Amino acid sequence: MPPFVFAGAFCVSLIGAVVQSVCGFGYGPLNMSLLPYLMPYQQAVALAGLCGTTTAAMVAFSGWRHANWRKVWPATVTSIIVSGTFVWLSSFAADKLMLRLLGCVLIALGLYSLFLNGKIRIRPTVRNSVIAGAISGVTSGLFAVGGPPMALYLIGATDSNDEYRSTLNAHFCVNSIMTTFMRWRNGVFTAPVMHLYLLLLAALLIGAWIGTKIFHRLDQNKLRKAVYGYLIVSGLLLFLK
Repeated sequence: MPPFVFAGAFCVSLIGAVVQSVCGFGYGPLNMSLLPYLMPYQQAVALAGLCGTTTAAMVAFSGWRHANWRKVWPATVTSIIVSGTFVWLSSFAADKLMLRLLGCVLIALGLYSLFLNGKIRIRPTVRNSVIAGAISGVTSGLFAVGGPPMALYLIGATDSNDEYRSTLNAHFCVNSIMTTFMRWRNGVFTAPVMHLYLLLLAALLIGAWIGTKIFHRLDQNKLRKAVYGYLIVSGLLLFLK
């Protein structure tokens, strides 16, 4: 493995783990903004999904008592079904098409976070939960970026930052069982991908630990603006790649 691949993946994984620990999501978008430059698209999605799942498990475990399954189970069940289908469909798509679609998703995510974040609140109904789960399943299956739709729904459904963060990451943990299984069936968990994943565990542990320590001290709005301003630029580059 070339040293620059490991160095790039390590740095973005460390930052992504911190962001996910603080904001509840963000590992997937950050990693998918860089990993497609370092490896084939399907392997990048597989690695980002596997590392994102590990980070989500760390965050969810640390605050498991705050997770509220009653508010999220319709979304989780829907997302499991939809994400598995779209992982399978993505295996037939050309890398160039997927990179351009990913670029569009990152741009849209960045623009929403910068200009509309906090201005839209969705009522916590079963129907809205299913819709959020379906959209999350599509983006999770195609791009390993399933957080934003669920985050938008849970902001209005949860009563505290701890409940929001823990419920969101508990959802990711369960949903990832399907996406990980389908990617394994598609044969994208190659030896180099698994080797790099094992090496990145240190970055995930350090990042999750840092995020847990600064969760209640950091200005989450400023962090989101910085992260998603970067994602807009990254999305444009991926779209034009």
